[in-house]
Amino acid sequence: MKKAFIIIGILVLCGITFVGAVNLFGRHIYNTRSCKVFNIDNIELRTGVNIPKVTSTECQCTNDTKVSKFIIDTEQVDLDDYISRNDFKLVENMYIKENDNENSTYKVEFNKETAELTVNLIYKN
Repeated sequence: MKKAFIIIGILVLCGITFVGAVNLFGRHIYNTRSCKVFNIDNIELRTGVNIPKVTSTECQCTNDTKVSKFIIDTEQVDLDDYISRNDFKLVENMYIKENDNENSTYKVEFNKETAELTVNLIYKN
């Protein structure tokens, strides 16, 4: 019986450690302000917009801002489905999603004709 409690205790401790490590890794990605490491993951976490398969990427980054441009692979991605899943709003022939929260301000623009996705992200703090 004592062995069972020890094994259960070890399993619970391992589970808590794993969940904590995943949480810390997610925070690290969220706080990364680089175009080199975790660029797409950082954008997805901050904007809630999925970045699907792309054919090209371009990124400019400073301490406070990031501008990333992606060309979506139209052979792999259904653009109408992509627009609806990411809650874009049509504004003058451009699909847009934007928000201002306590950690960042972002504006995501998607041009369906060229399959270009542009993300303007301003970091706060």
